[in-house]
Amino acid sequence: MDILSNFGETLSELISDNNLTPEVFAKAVNIDLSVIYRYQRKKCLPSLTNTVVIADYFQCSADFLFGLSTSNVKTVSNGEVNFAKIFKGLLDRKGLTRYAFCQHAPFAEQSVDDWYHGKRLPNIQNLILIAKYFDCTVDFLLGRES
Repeated sequence: MDILSNFGETLSELISDNNLTPEVFAKAVNIDLSVIYRYQRKKCLPSLTNTVVIADYFQCSADFLFGLSTSNVKTVSNGEVNFAKIFKGLLDRKGLTRYAFCQHAPFAEQSVDDWYHGKRLPNIQNLILIAKYFDCTVDFLLGRES
């Protein structure tokens, strides 16, 4: 699955379907126009923060934006992304320590520790891998669904 292509195509379609120009959209979501163009040209993926901003603007799921779901379910965030709290809860539910999680998943211990303590957020590729590991949606990890 090519999430970079999926995201670029989906974003372009959403902008077009909503009768927007990239310029108007960039201004509406407060993301630099050059970044919007890079997304559309499939040159980069958004940060988690920009993912939530874009998904909220179009009221769609992050999973839909990345082609992980064909269903464009109306979804909006509940506020600030609290990935660390959600991540800790998932580890607890599975009865996993951070070390055990690293043994089963392809992540460096330092990255997992940083996520666990809220020092930084995973990138989109890692977030998708975490969602697959815990059999949940990207939106759940972003606090956009219960």
